[in-house]
Amino acid sequence: MAKQSKKELEEYKERKRLLKSCICFFVSIFIFISLLQVSITGIVGAGIKKILEECIGNSSYILSIIIFWFAILYLIKNINIRTRLDIILATISLVFSSIFLSLLNIFLKLPISGGYLGNMLAPCFYEPIGIFSLLLVFFIFIFFFAHFFRISLFKITKYLIASTINDIKQWYSYQKAKKQEKPNIIDNINKGKDGQKAQTFKQIEKPRIIDSRNNKKDDDFIKQQISETTYHEHKVPNITKNTVEQEKIDTKTFKYTLPPVKLLREGSLNTQINEKELQKRAEDLRETLKSFKIDAIVQDIIPGPVITRYDIVLSPGIKIQSVMNIMDNISLAMKTSAIRIEQIPEKSAVGIEIPNPKPSLVSLRDILDTKGFYESKSLLTLAVGTKTDGSGYISNLAKMPHLLIAGSTGSGKSVGVHNIILSILYKARPDEVKFMLIDPKRVEMTAYKDIPHLYNPCCIADDADVIINPNEAANALKKLVDIMENRYEKYSQESVRNIEEYNAKMELEKKDKDYYIVVIIDELADLMMVSKKEIETPIIRIAQKARAVGIHLVLATQRPTVNVITGLIKSNIPARLSFQTVSAVDSKVILDTIGAESLIGKGDMLFLPPSEPRPVRLQGAFVSTKEIEQVVKFISNQNFPKVYEAPINEVSQSAGLAPEDKNEKDLVPALRLIIERREISQDLLKANFGGSAKATNLLSLLRMRNFIYKPEGKNRWQINYELIEDYLRING
Repeated sequence: MAKQSKKELEEYKERKRLLKSCICFFVSIFIFISLLQVSITGIVGAGIKKILEECIGNSSYILSIIIFWFAILYLIKNINIRTRLDIILATISLVFSSIFLSLLNIFLKLPISGGYLGNMLAPCFYEPIGIFSLLLVFFIFIFFFAHFFRISLFKITKYLIASTINDIKQWYSYQKAKKQEKPNIIDNINKGKDGQKAQTFKQIEKPRIIDSRNNKKDDDFIKQQISETTYHEHKVPNITKNTVEQEKIDTKTFKYTLPPVKLLREGSLNTQINEKELQKRAEDLRETLKSFKIDAIVQDIIPGPVITRYDIVLSPGIKIQSVMNIMDNISLAMKTSAIRIEQIPEKSAVGIEIPNPKPSLVSLRDILDTKGFYESKSLLTLAVGTKTDGSGYISNLAKMPHLLIAGSTGSGKSVGVHNIILSILYKARPDEVKFMLIDPKRVEMTAYKDIPHLYNPCCIADDADVIINPNEAANALKKLVDIMENRYEKYSQESVRNIEEYNAKMELEKKDKDYYIVVIIDELADLMMVSKKEIETPIIRIAQKARAVGIHLVLATQRPTVNVITGLIKSNIPARLSFQTVSAVDSKVILDTIGAESLIGKGDMLFLPPSEPRPVRLQGAFVSTKEIEQVVKFISNQNFPKVYEAPINEVSQSAGLAPEDKNEKDLVPALRLIIERREISQDLLKANFGGSAKATNLLSLLRMRNFIYKPEGKNRWQINYELIEDYLRING
């Protein structure tokens, strides 16, 4: 019974505290609202406001705060209630706040009032000590007010003093280190097992700044050679586009002029580097590594137009994975969106590539107007971009021999394709290199429709244009396969192995040479989606065999997935160029490694040359639409005759002509067998024609000619009986 009474008593006390808390809360809110907007609280609120303002003036707001604190005290169970002491402290705080407000009104003439109470007691303070009464009253108010709110002034003062002393020490050490010429020494000491101090890993000298931009100032001799030979201005021949008997013009004697570099704008690669800023960022990088207990020194700084690489040497015993694990922390500390870390084996260092706060513009002219591009003898020389140090990176498409490009939307992929086309236009005449441009998007390559370099094996030279239709693209690729086979047969008769040997032999015999054919597909994913069967097979055959006969592929896509870049396509194209990708999975598809997802976009790329273990980071050049139009206009105004050999309809005209080569001699018997059995399979062909290899080739030929096909999602051959009957009606 006693226990029950005790429990009821505790419950009664809790209800009482809760009731007091609610009353205090209501009173504080009511007073505060009455002071702010008296019309809301009615007559009672107006009366309370008038009484409080006359008694304590603007301290009425402090009164509402004090009552609100009482509501919190009654609400929280863990706070011990000191009713009498709290009331005394609150009253003293309220009185001295009124006095302080009255003193402010007297000395500073501020539009505030301490009420009757403050005006009556203020003379007791300012008459004896004058203006110092402000400080005295203020400290007294703060003392009692802090005690009322249970705030320890001693702990606050101790914390402020300690923080001030610590800030003074840091400022003093910074000023002392600033006076020294060498950077601050990393003072992380590694102790051995025996407890003795090991040797400290210190940075003795400032990191070197290596500015190896070879296009900063070319030699006068090189400039003179460029201006007097390849890029000199030439008087355009006065030939109209529709000249009678244009086909009879000998292209060898046509005075064709390569475009001058002045048609392209200059970039900002030659800007001076800020050594002070680079040293400061190197110091920030070391301090960031030091905060994660990684001892390192910055050995070299390689500034570039967009990326600056800091080569750091790690202390013995520190793994490179420890730096990899804090990539996001380094990026945050250096105030950048993303960084990239790579190994530098030749230096035994780790390269940390950090974007510059203010990137420089890289133009195509910066790369074309260099010694490396000028001295390159290949007609398929590509100005891929600039390296991390800002020097131009030149490559050769003939040695790749095919190139796969990938990148998300807005990463610079289409601009990279334009750079490839313009690089070749600055090197080759129209009778030396032909472009077969396939643009399913219809907007990227239309600017090149007037150049005499265009090529389409399905039509004559005058009708050649940018291919935009997927079915037309499939037919053109199939015809290109026939041209490839025709060239191989021609080279075999001449006893040469490749196009270089053939052209050299034809030059000695003063006969027509073969030209290179560069096939550029700007969006492979769109073609694969519409007509995958018709596109994939000729691409694979060209990628496998076309190198020797001078046919090269450049495939670009923004969807580097396995259903677009299939295994056979990928295995036959060793050269890869990846711009920024959406995910690490896409980066693995295109490069077989992660890293492309960490690029910053806007032309930032990773280039993986053939037979190289790791990709090279490059910055692609920017070329505008106006620059492309100027180059195309310069070329088209010369009216170079659009001439190449007629389409090889005689070799294969889809399914309309009689088979003549070795691979097609069994085509008619196979079609008759299909009509007779009303089915098709490899085992059936093997049983009737002998040999699994022969059956496989025959099955592939039937598929290429569209006599058989497999619907999407099914694994069984479907037969096009109408096409077979039409073919047999013509060919027997």
